[in-house]
Amino acid sequence: MQIKYKGGNKFEVKCKDLDVTFADQLTVNGFVFPGPGEYEKSGAIINGIADGSNTIYIVNAEDMNLCYLGELTHELTEDEVKQIGDVDILFLPLGEKGTVNVKSALKVLTKIDPRVSIPMLYTDLGEFKKGEGLVDGNEIDILKIKKSELPEEERKTYLLTATE
Repeated sequence: MQIKYKGGNKFEVKCKDLDVTFADQLTVNGFVFPGPGEYEKSGAIINGIADGSNTIYIVNAEDMNLCYLGELTHELTEDEVKQIGDVDILFLPLGEKGTVNVKSALKVLTKIDPRVSIPMLYTDLGEFKKGEGLVDGNEIDILKIKKSELPEEERKTYLLTATE
């Protein structure tokens, strides 16, 4: 799996047989999903959870669960965390465009407890880096990851550089 950050709330995820775009809408191999519901497309299992005007998407691809929180505006309830389930890779908003602030985002991160987190929708990563114990210089352009490479014990955070 290969993940590229396109800035703002947009990510491109390329798998063997799938091209997934997370943004204002979820697309898989060019098909645009209409919102909340359960779907299957090209071997991917997709669950869209209604969250006000936002939809939280969980996509299972290459035997990994990717959770895209979109423009989340509140801390998650226990019921929402239960609906989301086990997460391998979490796309986490950090305050831009009216999303949860960093302090709330860190609480969401703790509740979901993914194996990997990738921040998005931010203007400054300083507070987040401090909360997660990250140092400068960790940024990468593309994350290439396989299920066997997911961390077992401690969560790993990847800071992806936005590419056009």
